[in-house]
Amino acid sequence: MRRRKVWIAVSVFLGLVLLGAAWVGWTAYRVNQSLSAAVDDVTTLRAAIEDGDDTAADAALDRLEQHSGSAAGRTDGPTWWVLEQLPSYGDDAEGVAVVSSVIDDLTTSGIRPLVEVSGDLDSIVPRDGKIDPAAVEALQTPTADAGAAFEQANDQLSAEDPSGYVERLRSKYRELARQVSDAAAALGSAETAVQVLPAMLGSNSAQNYLLIFQNNAEIRATGGLPGAVSLVHADNGAVSMTRQVAASSFGFTAKPVLPLTAAEKEIYDDKIGTFFLNANVQPSFPRASDFWKARWEQVYPEQVDGVLSIDPVALSYVLGATGPITVGDITLTEDNAVDELLHQVYVRYSDPADQDTFFRDVASAMFNKISQGADSPRDLISALAQGADEHRIYVHDFDQSVQSKLSGTGVAGELKTEPGPNPQVGVYLTDATGAKMSYYLRYDVDVQATYCTGGVQGLAGHARLVSDAPTDAAGLPPYITGGGVYGTKAGNQLVFVRLFGPVGGAVGTVALNGKPITGFPAVDYDGRKVFTAVVELKPQQNADLTWRMKSGPRQTSDVQVSVTPSVQPGVSSSVVKTAC
Repeated sequence: MRRRKVWIAVSVFLGLVLLGAAWVGWTAYRVNQSLSAAVDDVTTLRAAIEDGDDTAADAALDRLEQHSGSAAGRTDGPTWWVLEQLPSYGDDAEGVAVVSSVIDDLTTSGIRPLVEVSGDLDSIVPRDGKIDPAAVEALQTPTADAGAAFEQANDQLSAEDPSGYVERLRSKYRELARQVSDAAAALGSAETAVQVLPAMLGSNSAQNYLLIFQNNAEIRATGGLPGAVSLVHADNGAVSMTRQVAASSFGFTAKPVLPLTAAEKEIYDDKIGTFFLNANVQPSFPRASDFWKARWEQVYPEQVDGVLSIDPVALSYVLGATGPITVGDITLTEDNAVDELLHQVYVRYSDPADQDTFFRDVASAMFNKISQGADSPRDLISALAQGADEHRIYVHDFDQSVQSKLSGTGVAGELKTEPGPNPQVGVYLTDATGAKMSYYLRYDVDVQATYCTGGVQGLAGHARLVSDAPTDAAGLPPYITGGGVYGTKAGNQLVFVRLFGPVGGAVGTVALNGKPITGFPAVDYDGRKVFTAVVELKPQQNADLTWRMKSGPRQTSDVQVSVTPSVQPGVSSSVVKTAC
């Protein structure tokens, strides 16, 4: 009898265990179901938003809230706590709980505010030459709320170490973390944009902005030689182009338009301040803007309130959103804009005056096209965002209340001179051929953190430069080759590569094609060591520039590598994993 009671007790216990295991398994199965459905909902939601289908977007968002809420609810209780205590699989369960919580919070606090205003995107792109500042201001709160939600989610995901998860969960977790991080950064940029746009649109007082078109065919540190220059006037949202000039028309001044530092003189000579076209041979866009503003106001009556800049590659992205423009008998499209603006124009017109006329007409046609609006505001915003991400679009405002919001963003184009945890390496290129041979310049930059000792990182860099010019490049028009006027043989190109070490760091050995470069000591530039390497390339020739650097003290985080954007689409800059 006693044995029978024991067996009954054991049977009941085992039954409860099995029932509990079944319940835990069922819960895990339902959580997986809900998360998988949430992934599908996000895909559907994104497609609906891109298509402008508000009804479908609302339905997808409702389903996403239901599925993400279900997953979060099931992972926030005693059943899931049991799973988190299991050996080997407990950390996986914790990871699933974090993911469920993050997705649920993002859905309600981050994604819903964005979906609710997605139909209002038309208000922040021009329409009939005007953008309503009040409509932009209405986007500030939902954008800030969504940004805060994504930033919090980014912090939550970053706080976890997924390295111990099973492979499938680990890869999914890291992909989610990457997407949330990218979204948080994008929303940070969007929040900045809607904060500064009303003032820049002249909501308080009329504003004048220089619009600089950087010509990558003659490379400069920030992108390219300033070619066509236009004055854009903004008054309570109404935007117009009021004056257009060729940058070359400013000529030389007897003395620099602004005082130069000793380092600027030593590295760049006085032309950085006496020649409008050389203001951006140095990599700080705010500093270049100071030079351009000072020179403009010496010549023209308008006070300059800020400077905007864009290059032909970014313009090609914009044309993909707005559709083509026609100037004379030339139709510019997303596919041919770079070639037409950076090369064919010099083949077609031998007289620089005709080239300048063409560029002014392009600037005017492009401005009119954008100011009339795009069929898809989302595509236009996406094109501008891509240009900004690739450091092809810059914005500087001389109103400190506006500039303080822009500071630290990619469009500010600032040169880092204050110490921080992230060492920054700069690789900035400038044409010294005096021509348009940079159209044929190809390059890539690789930097690796090699060691970490006492809070200082060792860095090894490699830049590979290639001339893609045809072997008979010497036969190209002299305006393209320079014709040997500045000492470089026609068809070759001469490039200054300026290597900026991290703040408080050092530049060690620099070698060209394996041979150390001597006789050119590094110059201290606001706490950063700068080394100038001179590289001459014949057609179809390549060169390898290598160097060693050290970071400043306590710079133990990931390495930021800033590189001049080229004529080729894509991002030149990068972030390198720390060695610490």
